[in-house]
Amino acid sequence: MSNRRALPAAISGLALALASLVGFVLPVPAVAHAKLRSTVPAADAQLAAAPKALILTFNEDVRLAVLTLSTGGKDIPLTLDRSAAAAPQVSVPLPPLAAGKYQVQWSALSPDDGHVVKGSYSFTIS
Repeated sequence: MSNRRALPAAISGLALALASLVGFVLPVPAVAHAKLRSTVPAADAQLAAAPKALILTFNEDVRLAVLTLSTGGKDIPLTLDRSAAAAPQVSVPLPPLAAGKYQVQWSALSPDDGHVVKGSYSFTIS
């Protein structure tokens, strides 16, 4: 290999090594999505009395985009305040609920990064 070809290859290799080193040394902001930390009622809870509200707690501010509560294949109407400011905790009042198994489905938007996360869980009232 002539010196003319060796020098660009050596510089290219050095640049690649330097870029790799910088990636390890300099802090890079983590790209993380909102995560559901807890719910009230808790997932798979067996309740003796109906809850007054659904409370979803996240690790960062979110806006709830969708929240459905259903039992026996029928949706239960909920009032979702779409004008509420983003917050790490969302509370939605519930109508009186009868005994049965309930399925909660939710979707939340993180205003910081625009990502949508979703999930579901269930609870039972005896």
